[in-house]
Amino acid sequence: MTSLVLLVPALAAAAAAGLLALRALRALPAARAEHLLAGLAFGLGLAGIAALGLAVAGRLRSTPIALLGAAALVAGGRDLVRACRALDPGVLRRAWPLVLVSALVLAAEVPTMLAPPVGGDQTKYQLVYPRLYALAGGLVPTPWSFWGHVQFLPNFVFALGFAASGEVLARLLNGTLGVAAALALATLAGRHLAPRAGAVAGALFFTLPISWSLMTHAGVDLAVVLYAALATTAFLAWVADGSGADLRRAALMAGLAGGSKLMGLLVPALLGAALLAVLARRAEPARRRVRPALAFGLLALLAASPWYVRNAAETGNPIYPFGYSVFGGRHWSSAASEYLRDYYRQYQTTWAERREGTPYAGLEVVSVPWDLTMHPDSFENGARQSMDVSPFAFAFAPAVLLVRRRRFAVLATAALGLGYAGIVAAAAWAHPRYVLPGLALVLVAGVPAARALLPRRLFAAAVALTIAGNLALTTGLLQPLWPDQVRVAAGLLAPAEFLRRHSARFAFWERANAEVPAAGLVLVLEKIPHPYYIERPFVLGSYLEQGLLDYRTLVTPEALAAAAHGLGVTHVAIQLAGLEAAGDPFEASVARLWRGFLIEECDPPLVREGGYALYTLRAETGPTALAAAATITRTDSCVLSEATTAVTPGLRPSAASDRNARLRDGVLEGAHRRSRLGRTHARLRPLAEPAADACGPDGARCTRPHAEHASTHHGAGLDFDDVEPRPG
Repeated sequence: MTSLVLLVPALAAAAAAGLLALRALRALPAARAEHLLAGLAFGLGLAGIAALGLAVAGRLRSTPIALLGAAALVAGGRDLVRACRALDPGVLRRAWPLVLVSALVLAAEVPTMLAPPVGGDQTKYQLVYPRLYALAGGLVPTPWSFWGHVQFLPNFVFALGFAASGEVLARLLNGTLGVAAALALATLAGRHLAPRAGAVAGALFFTLPISWSLMTHAGVDLAVVLYAALATTAFLAWVADGSGADLRRAALMAGLAGGSKLMGLLVPALLGAALLAVLARRAEPARRRVRPALAFGLLALLAASPWYVRNAAETGNPIYPFGYSVFGGRHWSSAASEYLRDYYRQYQTTWAERREGTPYAGLEVVSVPWDLTMHPDSFENGARQSMDVSPFAFAFAPAVLLVRRRRFAVLATAALGLGYAGIVAAAAWAHPRYVLPGLALVLVAGVPAARALLPRRLFAAAVALTIAGNLALTTGLLQPLWPDQVRVAAGLLAPAEFLRRHSARFAFWERANAEVPAAGLVLVLEKIPHPYYIERPFVLGSYLEQGLLDYRTLVTPEALAAAAHGLGVTHVAIQLAGLEAAGDPFEASVARLWRGFLIEECDPPLVREGGYALYTLRAETGPTALAAAATITRTDSCVLSEATTAVTPGLRPSAASDRNARLRDGVLEGAHRRSRLGRTHARLRPLAEPAADACGPDGARCTRPHAEHASTHHGAGLDFDDVEPRPG
């Protein structure tokens, strides 16, 4: 409950800062009633930038955050009070049924935010790295996974939540982005598309089953929806009135959309193209047309740039790991890019079978709207309801051609939405989450289209049936977690017990964390790791997401052990199912390597739980492992020279002897502080103290050593004590 209390001043400080900045930039909306939402959205963007700055400076702690919040409230307090007074309560009264339904949905979602996270991308990377940054008080080098560099505006807002209070505040901030996105879509519809129907648009979006999924699983997609909607609103206001304030606000919000996700860069690109088209139609001198276009581009670039600058500084690639052929990037390779593309292709092929189809190619992309509506489960390994976008947009979007009132605004909104979704579907993947910002704009444009097509009562019936259908599908998402999430929120169930019931990963890591000493370092061997529950320093050894351990050159257990010792690894954790994976030749070769590594280089398992196991890496004997590996390299049994190039980038294989000497001196003999990997270990050290740092005020995931953890659990999985080594 502490986090719920802290949420109010946190949002007040963000709104005050945003209003102050928009006023300084002369970018506030003309309607005072829209000031609060614009200020909050822009303030959350500033909060993400501030979190990145604090992390770079190593000051991502509660005290600096509190000081920044207090300064924002003092400086922007008057603007905040005026914005709150300008709100029109009559809007709520006129649309009370829709407001009531949305409020009930939100009330049902709050317990999911108060309980610990289970599964999804949030435990893979969306919350993992913000938590790491908060525990370390700054940025943590993560050369073992590119997901450490796919951290954008919302992730650093989550990092503020972690640093200030813990995971509950971080997840509540994600929920705030969802509520703000619904309000932004309602504002877009009510202001420019369909007067007195703004609440309809907001409720249609907020009650979508996919909206429930995104509200209850922290991520970045809702932020892109929010900023895309606000940027479109400001752009349409500029078209109508020609106000420079509206154009500046459109550029800033579009830039923040690009700063929220790599695909979000389509928002400033599409709005920039729309701006050029509008300017080209105006009978004005070329010089007067160039100035607004340049202003839009520069402001959008400025708002989007902090997270890309960070990536460029750390990896040499602003969009790391993508665009490797253009920018390059540390701890990555062309082969890794090709395998990542192959993996996503395999994933798409597997789930496309649910619609009895294949991944889209060429003109097949035109079937995306139908598949999104009728087969949303064919894009994801999950329940159909979790990706459902309702049939409203598909049914009524074609009717935008029948709209006569506010025709340009409706067509422009639909075109921006279709452009966004179409480009993503054709160039990347038509996953419902990926195309959601475009779908949201199409959905909003469908509201005036439905009003133009249907009589008033039939329109109301269509909206009511759509919302009822959305809610009916959403109820399928309540089991099995929601009843226990309510118990956690009510204080009737301990968060740790909740996680033991619903997360096999947590059950394993609770025991594994107690076995690994504070000075230990865990190597996690898993194709798609979800490391959120690890309370000890760790590195990820996935062959899909990193190039630090290059499994194309580390081809023997000895070579992998040498690399692990070079990183300072003491323990190895593995998902046992990965030892039999053979989806493609490369995956099969890594599985063989891992099996041999566990048999030949590790002691018997310390922990076996829920399909996972923890091993101790055997100590080095004789020459250092890296020196031994260098000898193996010279006998052509292992090409460690290329593998260690990933550890120390920028060196040619001919420099292997010098490089190995530096690694031996800088890593194996304990001089970690002089090396990048040493700084990684130092930054990760707070994870070794769960009693002090990992136990937040909400009490989640407080792990303590137990006597029973010392015994080995012989549960489901392979028993490697009796398995003969296989050829590597």
